[in-house]
Amino acid sequence: MRSKLIYLIGFISLVLCTAMVCADDSSLRVTGIGTVQVPADTAIILVSAHNESNNLTMAATSNSELLNAIEKSLIAEGVRKEEIMPDRRRGYITSRRVVCNKANNTTTCRDVAANRATEQLILRVKTIDSNKTEKLLDVARSNGADAEILRYALSDSSKAVEDARKKALKDAKAIAEDYASSFGLNLGKALEIEEPIYPYIEVGPTYKWDMPMRMHHAFWMRPFHRTNGLLAVNYIPKGMAEVTAYVSVIYSVAA
Repeated sequence: MRSKLIYLIGFISLVLCTAMVCADDSSLRVTGIGTVQVPADTAIILVSAHNESNNLTMAATSNSELLNAIEKSLIAEGVRKEEIMPDRRRGYITSRRVVCNKANNTTTCRDVAANRATEQLILRVKTIDSNKTEKLLDVARSNGADAEILRYALSDSSKAVEDARKKALKDAKAIAEDYASSFGLNLGKALEIEEPIYPYIEVGPTYKWDMPMRMHHAFWMRPFHRTNGLLAVNYIPKGMAEVTAYVSVIYSVAA
């Protein structure tokens, strides 16, 4: 009985001590989100040469010669050699079909084979000028090849990441002030700042949720009365990149 009483007194003392520490060192943790959209600085262009021939070797040679000529034309337009990827993709397709002709009530059929050789090169052109990319597409097409923009990329994201982080910090402070004032508390200084994940980068054109699945835990870290914006759907236009940063900040609060 005595041992149980000592244990109970010790437990009560621990609870009271913990409560006093919490009172002396009150804090509030919030998650801030900052998003910026910037022009994508890199266009990834696919140039394809096709040739149909009974002789696949000759068709492949013809494709290589065409792409070599296009490379020279692109370099003349200002494309740097390092922007032309060294490895080319080559493929061959053989298709067969039966062709039938009817003459004098007689039908004759023959087996026809078609050979198609394809060779492709990829450009990673660093530019935000859409007129330049269209010019490069025209150069490739005018030489007899197919050309398209596969996608855009953000090669140098440092400035956008910095801006997104600044917005995330402002967002966190605004949430903390709103949350603290709703409880009649005064917001103090930031005690700890951490970045739970590296800023998230998406490139348009695409639709996106404001809250990526990999950041789903941020939903539970934010005050519930300010979570409506998390579920909004945004559109990232073609040629634009969106950078989203997340910060978790612990603020001191006092009555």
